[in-house]
Amino acid sequence: MKFLRRRLPNMSYVLAVALAAMLTTTAARPAFGQNPSTSTAAPAAPPPTNFVHFNPPPFDFNDNFYTLNGIDLTSLDSAGAARFGLFRQFGPPSTSPHQANWVVDNTGTDPDRTNVRILANTGGYADDGTGTPTHFITIIAFLLNQNFFTGVANKRGIQMVDIVNTLEAYAANKQILPNGQFAGTPCGTMGDGSTPCFPVTSVATPTLRQDWRFATNRGPIDGSSPFGYFCDDLLGMWIITYFWYTNDGFGPHQNPICTPLIKALAKKNGVTLDGSPVIKTPDELNFLEGQVVGSNPIPGFLGTNPPAVACAAEGNEDPTGLDGGAVWLVCPALPDPTAGAIAPDAFLDHVTFPNGQSVDPGFLQNFNCLKNTGQFCSPAPTVVKAPETAQK
Repeated sequence: MKFLRRRLPNMSYVLAVALAAMLTTTAARPAFGQNPSTSTAAPAAPPPTNFVHFNPPPFDFNDNFYTLNGIDLTSLDSAGAARFGLFRQFGPPSTSPHQANWVVDNTGTDPDRTNVRILANTGGYADDGTGTPTHFITIIAFLLNQNFFTGVANKRGIQMVDIVNTLEAYAANKQILPNGQFAGTPCGTMGDGSTPCFPVTSVATPTLRQDWRFATNRGPIDGSSPFGYFCDDLLGMWIITYFWYTNDGFGPHQNPICTPLIKALAKKNGVTLDGSPVIKTPDELNFLEGQVVGSNPIPGFLGTNPPAVACAAEGNEDPTGLDGGAVWLVCPALPDPTAGAIAPDAFLDHVTFPNGQSVDPGFLQNFNCLKNTGQFCSPAPTVVKAPETAQK
């Protein structure tokens, strides 16, 4: 876990943001649905279901709320950011030419939101050590460099970039290149300069080897972050932490120290599109990086005795945009995905094998239960182990 501490300059006179944005009158900000979208489709409300709804489905924030929280609208509305409501109505993450990623829906009532309702719900593992496939988020926009932040602080004198840089979304890009080679280092500033390297210019689902992990549980109570995701991060933003297997950890030059660890983790969690083990928890990743951890995350190995070589690594892209990919995401997690938050016309965005089988079937099982019943499939969220060998 590495926090990016680069800070933007404060402005002498700041706008009231965050909590102040919630306290302003409706007349002081655009009413629901006033921000234009590029869609010409008729507004679409979610189809009815037979269970009680009290959690709303996800909508984009309006321009005023972004501005009050220190985001530059010109950058946010650029093609590179690919903001829902302006771009990506069709295409990835949707895998069908007829499935929209978002629709215009005038049924919402939150004055800080637009009428762009998000249908694409991206799955991710909980960061609490359980590895449960129970988090669902909406990737609204990609922030490519620090110019996306205006430098405006909130009423407490805190800039959004400082809040976001302690809240990590973990992305696992594919490391098997189109020519079949394994690349044990990312291209760009995060890598060690060796070749081959794997690209990190996109975190769209087709570029990932496994599903995300989201640190929604961080906060000041346990000291994991000075900020709480659901109380301080009003835009639901993340800094992306990329993680990968090193040349010692996987591939043709695998170090014998890493070999039994990798085999044991694959047996526990199943494998990714690359054939490498799925990593679900912080302790699994940190242990593979060579850190002492408080649990025994890999069967047969003590957390107090990590490998002497780094079998895995992690990093953040350069905040100035040198790496060409997303540094941050506007990607709110659903605080509670039950009771209607997963709309009947929503779809699951997750990583699948070429045959269509889920890398982790637990995401689809939980998503379908939430969509059809408004609840998880069982009193305890379901965990389904992924395949132990790659599916063709």
